[in-house]
Amino acid sequence: MTTTKGATGSQGAVADGRALDQACRLVLALLGESGIPTREQLEAKVRQALTMDGYGHLDPALVLRSLESLVTVHVPGHVVIDDRQFSPWIGEVRSQTTFRFWNRYVAWLEGYRMLPRKVVRELDSLTDDILDRLRHPATDGPWDRRGLVVGDVQSGKTSNYTGLVCKAVDAGYKLVIVLAGLHDNLRSQTQVRIDEGFLGFDTRRAHAPTAGGGRFGAGSMADAKVLVAHSLTNSSDKGDFKASVAKQLNVVLGGQDPVILVVKKNVSILTNLLRWVLNHGVEDPEQPGCLIIRGMPVLVIDDEADHASVNTKEFLNPDETIDPEHEPSRINGLIRQLLTAFEQSAYVGYTATPFANVFMHHEAESDVVDPDLGVRIGEDLFPRSFILNMRTPDNHIGPERVFGMVDEGTGDGPMVVTVDDGPDIFPRGHRKDLKVTALPESLEMAMLAWLLVVAARMVRGDKAVHNSMLVHVTRYTEVQRQVADLVQDFVDDVRRQLEYPGTGGDALTRLEQTWNALFVGRDEDLAAILPASVMGPIQALPPLAWPAVRDCLVEAVCKVKVRTINGTAKEALDYVDHKEGLAVIAVGADKLSRGLTLEGLSVAYFLRPARAYDTLLQMGRWFGYRPRYADLCRLFTTRDLVRLYRWIDDATSELRATFDEARDQDATPLEFGHRVLSHPGSLVQITARQKMRAARRLQVGFSAALAETVAFDLCHAEANHATVSDFVAALGQGRTVKTRLVWSGVSGARVEGMLRNFRTARSSWKANAQAMADYVRGRLGAGCLVEWTVVLVTHGDSGVRAMVGPHEITMVARGNKSPEDAGHYSIKVLVDKQDEWLDLDPAQVAAIIEAPPAPDEDRRSDRLRRRRVRALRPRTRGLLVLYPIHAAGRPDCAVPLMGLGVSFPEDPDGGTVAYAANTVMQMVEDWS
Repeated sequence: MTTTKGATGSQGAVADGRALDQACRLVLALLGESGIPTREQLEAKVRQALTMDGYGHLDPALVLRSLESLVTVHVPGHVVIDDRQFSPWIGEVRSQTTFRFWNRYVAWLEGYRMLPRKVVRELDSLTDDILDRLRHPATDGPWDRRGLVVGDVQSGKTSNYTGLVCKAVDAGYKLVIVLAGLHDNLRSQTQVRIDEGFLGFDTRRAHAPTAGGGRFGAGSMADAKVLVAHSLTNSSDKGDFKASVAKQLNVVLGGQDPVILVVKKNVSILTNLLRWVLNHGVEDPEQPGCLIIRGMPVLVIDDEADHASVNTKEFLNPDETIDPEHEPSRINGLIRQLLTAFEQSAYVGYTATPFANVFMHHEAESDVVDPDLGVRIGEDLFPRSFILNMRTPDNHIGPERVFGMVDEGTGDGPMVVTVDDGPDIFPRGHRKDLKVTALPESLEMAMLAWLLVVAARMVRGDKAVHNSMLVHVTRYTEVQRQVADLVQDFVDDVRRQLEYPGTGGDALTRLEQTWNALFVGRDEDLAAILPASVMGPIQALPPLAWPAVRDCLVEAVCKVKVRTINGTAKEALDYVDHKEGLAVIAVGADKLSRGLTLEGLSVAYFLRPARAYDTLLQMGRWFGYRPRYADLCRLFTTRDLVRLYRWIDDATSELRATFDEARDQDATPLEFGHRVLSHPGSLVQITARQKMRAARRLQVGFSAALAETVAFDLCHAEANHATVSDFVAALGQGRTVKTRLVWSGVSGARVEGMLRNFRTARSSWKANAQAMADYVRGRLGAGCLVEWTVVLVTHGDSGVRAMVGPHEITMVARGNKSPEDAGHYSIKVLVDKQDEWLDLDPAQVAAIIEAPPAPDEDRRSDRLRRRRVRALRPRTRGLLVLYPIHAAGRPDCAVPLMGLGVSFPEDPDGGTVAYAANTVMQMVEDWS
């Protein structure tokens, strides 16, 4: 954010900001369907736009800079692992059919929502890939496809499956069912998004589009055609599925027009829905007494697929075999019955926290037939057909950006303010009868910060926008009510002081102090965590100054509403009814922690601990896209929660890296197992224990292990090169062994220091430098790993020269397995076998390696023999091999990528790290 202490007129800044936004929209419209524009095309259209009335006063350089940031958003692409039991079909269908719903949706996203075109192109590719792995709806015979799409919290999953619905209907699917959370407000919000992007009309007014009023979202565009699709649910709070309404509407399922339903995951709703669709069923000859619905392919989209959809009841016998007569939890069973009821079904789950989904038993199935519905429960929802890892564009604000640069001591960061006084008023484990008579001073500061954000956005021209603040301090509704009352009192008092100066109080002074403390002078720190695609449009705006912000404070505070959002409150976040923009402080708990989007969320005050990774991540409503105000966003929380979020982010990244590993190995979801790093504390678990009945705890350590970096984040390349260069320069004169430089007797403390400063890729779970540093430090205390052999590969096979410390070397060639991912470089193998044995007796090594496998050894015998070789190394000595890698095809990487190969001796007392493994990993992986 650019802030100054000088005076800048607020009205001029407002006008410039609004005109800049409108000019960008105009340029995008002028570009039309020209694909990703070049700089020359942008410049030409900017010149054309600025000749039109109302835009001539704008600086062309500012408009161009803002647009360049918009069109240069980096979209890494996605990764899919699948069962290979499909034939691509969507490309042929698209070549023969006009995809009307999809084309209208694209026009809406680009022209009205101003999504970067690269983001829309990736959405196009991604939804094609999902449909290819489902079935063409005209495919004969029975079929049942189960998949999972994983994305970051608040990363655009709803936009993704809205696009999938558009394409599926264009391709011929006539029935789509969206399972949307447990609460009315989330279901209603999801219906609004479906109305906006797919249906194009307001479902509160009609169940089908009309040529007259009620057109909405994509349907309201000036040149948008009326596309017919029927909705049996609507976006009102009470608009969930009712059989009586469906009967009254007399919509024909499987007829010419597509039908969509957006329903809660509610036992009563799902039961009634099943009864209604089964009116179209016939007796299944293969399952006497059961009904089957033929000739009506169904697409079921399960939003927040890890929540309520997962079986939490016991299904294993004492010998860990599956009980075929088990009855799962009700919602899980009803979703399974819904899929079983259709001869042809496609199920796609969406989640940001896939822990519970991968821990489903991959073979779980129930033969129980519901006597009331006449449908077999069938197999569980394990994503056996495909898992798609939806990588996030770089303009998304996720955990890594929020928590990646916090100070280890204070917990503060560019976007994080740590709170000390909150737990004094809301102690951990407090009861529901807690009396709250005053707010923490830190919460008052957070509210003042939010009022400043609302005012600052007005200065930037964003008046008719939504602004939200989250207050999440307790799970109990009565405590929330007390907090909301005190919040309202505080807002009222600030409003009085600002509207009527001289009536007492120091609100304006505190606001200016908060502005100076939290917003002035943060530009450099924010630029370190926010990419150009985020900072560029912000820096293109007129600079913010205190006088301009101060002048908008009265208008800002007069807009504020305080709402409690919980199971008993009647209030709702009715953004759609506030075209002028809703400014709301939302006080709540669970209803705010699953799928519900807080529009324009800029400040969050979050104190509530939770016992599970997925719960905590889902509570992080502050993640997401923050166009033109990311620099103003702040999170107030505790040091303990900052540390916990960083741990969970690492664990989540490791899990999602396994999807990439599976893709690299061309493995199916039933061939490649997944694991999740367990927290060392006993108070935090990965997900609810009932969702992990089939998971097993596995211990992973560095004893007799070879840790090698095979993934590299290019953003760390220069720092790692400097770290290694300083390290080898301090080692002095080494000896030359063929094409290597070798140093013996290097102190373990020196190696530990280098590892501590090294930054491995987030996906390098088996070779994490910080984990290795911790391990070395622990073993040094036990008298182990006190001396090391260090090897630098000086004559690689790339033919490209570089410097590592004082040594001129030829870099190593290793092919890039992820050329499509601009920020990363991944290889298959780093360490040459002969390098690992450099410090060992050659005769002993040969005797072990060349020995034939024992009769009871299986396909892993080579791995076992290598572990035995490492047992030759004394516990006092480790081996570190440094590989300078040429980043072929990456001209933006000017230094070698420093690969680490670390060979540890066998050490039974070395300790381990705990992981939870799913049933596929238990079956296919060797963790010995």
